[in-house]
Amino acid sequence: MPSHYTRTKTFMDIYIKKAIIHQFSPDDTDLFLADKFLNITPKIEEYLRKKIERVYSDEAKTGIFEEENPFFNHITDDLLETSVTLANLWKEEFSISENLKTNDLIFVQFSKEGVEHFAFLRIALRETLTHLGGEVDNPIKLTQNNLPGFGTSADEALVVNLQSRKYHLIEKRIKYNGTFLNYFSDNLLAVAPKISPKKSIKELEKTAQRIAESFNTDDFQFQSKVKSAIFNNLEESNELSPEKLANDLFDNNLTARLSFIDQVKEAVPEPVQFDEIDASRQLKKFENQKLSLSNGIELIVPNNVYQDAESVEFIQNDNGTYSILIKNIEDIQSK
Repeated sequence: MPSHYTRTKTFMDIYIKKAIIHQFSPDDTDLFLADKFLNITPKIEEYLRKKIERVYSDEAKTGIFEEENPFFNHITDDLLETSVTLANLWKEEFSISENLKTNDLIFVQFSKEGVEHFAFLRIALRETLTHLGGEVDNPIKLTQNNLPGFGTSADEALVVNLQSRKYHLIEKRIKYNGTFLNYFSDNLLAVAPKISPKKSIKELEKTAQRIAESFNTDDFQFQSKVKSAIFNNLEESNELSPEKLANDLFDNNLTARLSFIDQVKEAVPEPVQFDEIDASRQLKKFENQKLSLSNGIELIVPNNVYQDAESVEFIQNDNGTYSILIKNIEDIQSK
């Protein structure tokens, strides 16, 4: 039976109201500030909307700005003034990077489901080979300062719900004096966001494996159990609770359950939630059990089939080897 979850992304009711674009030059670490808003043509609207939609991903860090947060209080109804102020604040923090490139800084006022939002997108410009049809001798030219395509994410992005002060953040570290810095969250925003759902799930997996190893139970069956537990919890409640995962993974070992919860809390202090975030990538990642056997056979088994003893059975032989019994097959196709 196929999984019943929907893989398509939830439609976001996003309406772009205003946008302005400034540019950062690495040559003299200067800003070229625009004094007019972008003309929001259908293609520009689509480009900005897709960039904003991609911020609501499993790689986004989240949090809520304090009311007195200086960065948040720079966001006003005057987008031109706001953008100039924030662009200059951003430049002060970013210009120490050892790897500077030309960047477009796009500031957007938009509504999502009728609620006012603000977006700040940093997009590094690219060199691109362009085919110039009118050129006969040398039709392929290297052009500078090209925006990336519609299907790519912004290099860094901040989206803020102006009503709730909740933010979604995609950030990249910069290198300064040999050290990598989260300059965007630590210095520019002055916030401590939750780690992303994607990174949180990796921490849950690593912690589960570490606990299982300490109790000598880290075999392929336990690793499969971890995948099933993550998938089932996401599918049922769209969140991952360390306590519930502990019960699913270590149901017969109280010490292991408590150790798992205690160690997970260090990196993931709260349940991993996918509020406003599309969980389909993680569901797809965990929907199947992928087994690589020592004889070269590889199996991909849907979770619901894997957990059904009437469909698949794993048998440990007396000599320590395994046999896999696949049952009740009605049809076999070669692909």
